[in-house]
Amino acid sequence: MKRPYITLKFAQTLDGRIAAQDGSSKWISGPESRKFSHKLRAENDGILVGVQTILADNPSLTVRLVKGRNPARIVIDPRLRIPLAARIMKDTKTAKTIIITTPTSPARKKERLKSRGVEFIVLPASKGGNIDLRKIIRILYKKGIKRILVEGGSRVITSFLKTGLTDMIITVLSPRILGKGIETVGDLGIRNIKGALKLRLKALKQLGEDIIYIAYISR
Repeated sequence: MKRPYITLKFAQTLDGRIAAQDGSSKWISGPESRKFSHKLRAENDGILVGVQTILADNPSLTVRLVKGRNPARIVIDPRLRIPLAARIMKDTKTAKTIIITTPTSPARKKERLKSRGVEFIVLPASKGGNIDLRKIIRILYKKGIKRILVEGGSRVITSFLKTGLTDMIITVLSPRILGKGIETVGDLGIRNIKGALKLRLKALKQLGEDIIYIAYISR
């Protein structure tokens, strides 16, 4: 299947948490790592997140800390829960904004967002309410989005790993420990160490207090 090159990028604590129990995550990583993350955005055609990331962090998903073009902002939102006041709704002229939703999402809200320049991809959901990632990335590829940076949240990261649709992982390791919190990766259905996903190290470097771990998924 022809599909985009997909990179998962996330900042996490040493004990594998992308957010605290209350959902707060600003800022797990340091300023140097955030600048690095913006550079990654500029190198990709699209940046993809789940709607929970929008609800929790209200990000702009643009390139601001470095020079470069803004990637298309892609939000998986089956029930169209994205707030009309979300930051990415206020500057739709800054970057293309694509929402992936289902036929049952609110039609009136969809029309309001379309009037702001938002583009929609409408696909059916499974019984569990999820949209097939393979269908999503095939459509994005046809739209010319050949490189995608996936920035979360946990459910989206887990889904991309579980379906084998990941080429590279970039982990920003912060020198913090949270204990309980939101885990980076959920259940992948792996029940023993032999089944663990294996990575091939590409680069390891320090930025400020953080360690950047860049690796390929072994096939």
